[in-house]
Amino acid sequence: MSHHLALIGIVGLGLWGIIAFSYDPWFQSIIVISLSVGFVWWGLVHHWLHEGAKIGILLEYLAIALLGAGILLSVIWSR
Repeated sequence: MSHHLALIGIVGLGLWGIIAFSYDPWFQSIIVISLSVGFVWWGLVHHWLHEGAKIGILLEYLAIALLGAGILLSVIWSR
């Protein structure tokens, strides 16, 4: 459960940063990339502690992070 609270904190802080810096798309992009890296890192640590990290799990987290970052970056830069 504490691992999931950490994930909520990572995502919450990232979303707060995106909203707080809505006037600066470059900084928002850095926040989105940092959020994606944090998500992948959290997933690796979480699975390492519980089930053992495997390459398939890493690729799944990486795919979700890339998809999310791609969507957020397209929204940020389309305004």
